[in-house]
Amino acid sequence: MNLKPAEDTFWNHCRQGGIMTKDFLFSIVDNLKQLWMGNVGVDQMMGPVGISEVVSKTNGIKEFVYMLALISISLGITNLLPIPALDGGKIVILIIEAIRGKPLKEQTEINIQLLGFSLLIALSLYITYHDMIRIFR
Repeated sequence: MNLKPAEDTFWNHCRQGGIMTKDFLFSIVDNLKQLWMGNVGVDQMMGPVGISEVVSKTNGIKEFVYMLALISISLGITNLLPIPALDGGKIVILIIEAIRGKPLKEQTEINIQLLGFSLLIALSLYITYHDMIRIFR
């Protein structure tokens, strides 16, 4: 069988970008599943410090734009997680309110959001600490 390379057209690039995006989305979902099941530790996650270290090592504009796309997709998926203080947490609260048929008390919702925000800050500090350790080893 003799295979020839695909034509270098705009539409082929769009198609390839779509395929790569889909593959990365499934990879993120799989990684979240592995994290939830305990097969991957939180210390293996990367925060802003680790990401900037990786981005600084990119070679050329193509790699840089690819990394920006990966970061954007990761942030989009992360923002949809059902954690209070993120959009996914707000969606969960709205679903709960729809099931109950009435809104939560404002103070209850504020407390839930503050708890989620506190957990996110603690997680961010923990991940940043591990990023710094990885960089300075």
